[in-house]
Amino acid sequence: MNPTLPPELQTSYDQIIQAGTAKNTRLSYQSDMKLFWSWAQDKLNLTEHYPITVETLIQFIIDRTTAIDKPFKVSTIRRYMASISVMHQERGLPSPTLDQSIKLLLRRTQHAQANQTTCKKQGITADLLQKMIATCDDSLRGVRDKAIILVGFASGGRRRSELCGMQAEDLIKVDEGYLITLRSNKTDQGGSGLQVPILGDAAIALKAWLVMTGIRRGRLFRSITARGQLNESISGKSINQIIKKRVALAGANPKLYAAHSLRSGFITEAGRQGIHLGEVMQLSGHKSLEIASGYYRKGEILKNPANRL
Repeated sequence: MNPTLPPELQTSYDQIIQAGTAKNTRLSYQSDMKLFWSWAQDKLNLTEHYPITVETLIQFIIDRTTAIDKPFKVSTIRRYMASISVMHQERGLPSPTLDQSIKLLLRRTQHAQANQTTCKKQGITADLLQKMIATCDDSLRGVRDKAIILVGFASGGRRRSELCGMQAEDLIKVDEGYLITLRSNKTDQGGSGLQVPILGDAAIALKAWLVMTGIRRGRLFRSITARGQLNESISGKSINQIIKKRVALAGANPKLYAAHSLRSGFITEAGRQGIHLGEVMQLSGHKSLEIASGYYRKGEILKNPANRL
C-alpha cells in the first residue's frame, strides 16, 4: 500500500503492482519479509512497521552474517535487501538499503567472507562427468540422474534452479536432439526466455527419461518417491544431492562439488578445448565477463605453451 495515493487510486495501483510481478518473485519477497520480521520480533521486539531504520538493517546484517549456526552469505543478505527495498518502494518510502553505511558494510562483509573461504567448489569437467555417468544404471533413478547431469552440463552449464524449472512443453524436437526455452533464467529478468540446445549424449539421455516416464507436460525433471512414483517437481536441494551422490560414486570427494559445479565445469572444459569465450557465454547465458572468464581461465591455462618451459 502506498499511503501517498488517494483511496480511489489505491486499488488500481495495487492490482497493477501485483500483475506486473512474477508469482515466484512475489512469493520470494513475502518469504524474505516473513523471516526478517520474525528475526526483528525475536531480537529487537519489533512488530512489522515501515520505514525500517538503517540501524535495524545494520543489526540484521551483522547478526545474520556472524551467526554461529548457518551464517548468511552476503549474496543472501543482498537478496533480503532487495526485498526490503521493494517493500519500501511500493509504499512510496525511501529505501534504507540505499544508505551508504549499508553499502559499505555489505562490501566489507563480502571481502571478509571471501578471506575466510577455505574450500571453493570445484568444476565438474569432462573426465569426472564421464565417471559420474558410468554410475547411472537403467533404473528410474539412474536414467533420471544421467539426464539431469548431461542436460545440466551440455546445455550450457545450467543452474539447479533452471533444471528444476524446465518444462516439457518448452521442448522442441530438432534433427540432432532438442531445443528448450528456459523461462526462469537468472540473467533473463525481462522474462523473454533463453533458448538452448540439448544435443548428442545429453539428448539421448533426455529421450530415454521421457520414454521411460511418459512425461509430456509439466516439469521435465521430478523427484521420485521411495515407492518409485514420480512427484510433480524436484527441488534445487534434491538436484544438489544428486550431483554430490554421483560424485561420491565416481570416487571423488563430494564436499568439493555441488550442483553449480556443472556450470563452472562447463566453462572450464570449454577453456581446455579452446572454444571462444563469447560462444560459451552465449550458451551459458552469463552476462558478466568477469565471472565467466574466471572459470574459463582455469581451463585455458592448461593449454598455455609456457606450461612446458
